[in-house]
Amino acid sequence: MTTVLVTGAAGNLGRRVTASLAARDAVEWVLAVDRVPTPVTAPKVEAHILDLSLPRAPDELAALAKQATAVLHLAWEPEGKSNLAVLRHVLAAAEAFEPTQLVHVSSATVYGAWADNPVPLTEQAGARPNPELAYATEKRAAEVLIEDWAEQHPYVAVALLRPACTVGSTEEPLYRALAASKKPQLGSEGRVVQYLHIDDLAAAVVHAYERGLAGTYNVAADNGVREEIAGALAGGSAMLPLPSTWRAALSAWRWRLWRRGSPPGARPYAEHSWVIAGDKLRLTGWEPEYSSEQALVVSDNRAHWDELPTGVRVSLTLSGAAAAVLAVGAGGAAWWRHRH
Repeated sequence: MTTVLVTGAAGNLGRRVTASLAARDAVEWVLAVDRVPTPVTAPKVEAHILDLSLPRAPDELAALAKQATAVLHLAWEPEGKSNLAVLRHVLAAAEAFEPTQLVHVSSATVYGAWADNPVPLTEQAGARPNPELAYATEKRAAEVLIEDWAEQHPYVAVALLRPACTVGSTEEPLYRALAASKKPQLGSEGRVVQYLHIDDLAAAVVHAYERGLAGTYNVAADNGVREEIAGALAGGSAMLPLPSTWRAALSAWRWRLWRRGSPPGARPYAEHSWVIAGDKLRLTGWEPEYSSEQALVVSDNRAHWDELPTGVRVSLTLSGAAAAVLAVGAGGAAWWRHRH
């Protein structure tokens, strides 16, 4: 019987992971830590409010988690300024209660979005996040802290997970801006995009814990989908291969509208493929429930589709992709005539 500490337990990912752990016979207690109250849905879950960015956090966390044998570090603020401080405090606390396992959720954005990226990127590819995107560079900085700590603590199984673009959350996800499926970019022909359902990410976190995984693992359901198909599935306009002058103009126009709600430096991630290979994790026994296409469909917020089975929705939207492509082409032509 084990006690598992989960940071960021009140978030969309944290709640799923906490509930999954509480349902396992081998887990005695789940210590759910967050700076806001965590909904408790099982008697095994013990919720604690703790701001991990405060200087006293390492001591308080160590005292709280002295019985914990595993740490699942999920706490992360997409626009926060204290993520690295929080991670340092968690690692400092771990020095005191000496867990045997640590799972940290990073991001596939650390690979960077570059024109020369292979499709897909494996774990052997070097991390080279685009310097303009603070989210990606901060995620990589956190990985460096984790990697250094793992070298100094060889007795701890440290698993570093790099999930693909994650959908299905009730929060307004940063990844919506990075992958742009809801408002697809018209910049490059045939770009491949990739999506992971948040339930599958939660399952991957729990799987890494249960298997005692160590090392770096991509978390991806498949090798992605063409952006024009993703656009149709997501209910947005799809992409049409256009003459380069048209494509450049439309891309710039769409970017100016779209970037108002996106983080600075996100543009490369909406222009180049940064698709990852999930084979390594799958070989350990993890199996996703949703493909990229299915993840987009089931997370679609169009109410009139909600009652349709997933397979039917996927079939209908795939069959309608050609019509969506033609529609955006007509719209683009009309906009171009208006401009000139």
